Amino acid sequence: MFARHAATAAKRAQLSHLRGFAKAHHPAAAITDAPAAPAATSAAWTNPDPGSEFAVTPETGFLPRRDPLPVLPSYFEKLDEILHEMPILKSDGTLGLLHTGRLGARIERELPMYDVEFVFDRRILAALYRDYSVLASAYLLEPCDIQFRLTRNYGLARRILPANIAVPLETIARRLAQKPFLEHSTFTFYNYRRKDQEQPVSLDNIEPIRRFSGCDKEHNFIVGHVAAARHTDAAVAASLGVLRSAQHNQRGEFNGALRQYADAMGRVNEILAQTLQGCGDYASFRTFLNGCRAQSMFNSGVLFEKLGNTAAHKYLGVAQSSSPIASLGTHLFQLSNLSPRGSLPCADGVDQLRAPNFRSFLGHVDSQARSLGVQSYALRCSESSAAYVLALSQVLAYRYRQWANLRDSVPVQSAKDNAAFHGYLDIQTSHVRDIAELISRTHANMDGESLAPALRTRAEAAVHHAEMVHRSLDRILNDAEPTPLPVSMIAY
Repeated sequence: MFARHAATAAKRAQLSHLRGFAKAHHPAAAITDAPAAPAATSAAWTNPDPGSEFAVTPETGFLPRRDPLPVLPSYFEKLDEILHEMPILKSDGTLGLLHTGRLGARIERELPMYDVEFVFDRRILAALYRDYSVLASAYLLEPCDIQFRLTRNYGLARRILPANIAVPLETIARRLAQKPFLEHSTFTFYNYRRKDQEQPVSLDNIEPIRRFSGCDKEHNFIVGHVAAARHTDAAVAASLGVLRSAQHNQRGEFNGALRQYADAMGRVNEILAQTLQGCGDYASFRTFLNGCRAQSMFNSGVLFEKLGNTAAHKYLGVAQSSSPIASLGTHLFQLSNLSPRGSLPCADGVDQLRAPNFRSFLGHVDSQARSLGVQSYALRCSESSAAYVLALSQVLAYRYRQWANLRDSVPVQSAKDNAAFHGYLDIQTSHVRDIAELISRTHANMDGESLAPALRTRAEAAVHHAEMVHRSLDRILNDAEPTPLPVSMIAY
């Protein structure tokens, strides 16, 4: 009895220490402490979980409301140490555990079974979710990475996630109402630290916290998405403005919100064009971004050791999903099913992997856009149609870049994996082509002469870019041999 009380007291002391750690560590790192958007801006939507690190607002966009916790409390010292030693190429230039396949044995031999039941601080929970999900992917896919570097074939992943990862990861994921697997926003938006706490989030002021390969492309992939997401505050505000003005039939406000969305996404695309130019050595870390659903390296999913439930876990990975930035445009402008050949439903599991506030926000935008008929409302007026074209042009630029990087990534050589890869690529190709066609049709059906000269010029430029994308896709897809993608098109 005394021993049980002593253990409980010790856990309470640890909990008190962890809460103090989260509040004291990097106190200047908060982007904003406001967890919810003002009622006038959020319309009928508010964050269902305002205490979450991911609270979508017009002030933070999709970035967390506070900078991610870069260092775990001392209680998790061994976990922190293994993650630091993990990358193929470490930050000091030496080779890490993944380089020679020593990570799995190190985890099995040295990682304690940490008790996370007493951790309730949301910032620490978010950091632990990031770190355990990164470690889980590294452990499971380590054999695939080694095999891929040798033969360009993934082979088989580990099928059982050991209890010292599985148990705490499942507990933390349940607390955060997320899936116990690495997802896009965790690997990007919650995986950066500021070099100078007094300066804003920008390309030259942030660096990744956790990495798999340690290569420059992985660095650019993470910091590029974070720096781009800094401008999603305006995109979120504009999206809510589009819905609100369509609901109240405020045509001028609707047109202004569409232009605001286009300008915000223009800044997002400019940063991504700068950092994600082609794939380069994307393959050096892409292996670890694979999911355990419909992937041949896992056959029938992953078993979590010592959880009682013997059912296999099957989740999409970062490589099979996308940023919430992409989903926002798809939902807002009703693009998920432009045609049967271009069906890209976001309800196929991608949005379900996201943090609860992301799921709620994207679901709200989707249902409201469908109910209000945002697309048809935009097409009833030439000025609205032109603003709609500008917004769609930026969605096209984002989706085309995704498509280009997907196409340039190196598929494995097995027939099953190549079939799955090209099936997914075909869906993405059709979707990009359909957006380009929608832009051209919208422009053809509006009265350009009634537009202000500046707006008419911008709309014509957007249509020109859409036609370039369409011709580029037709030419590339008709070539028997892979054709290098035009750099100017990727930058667009």
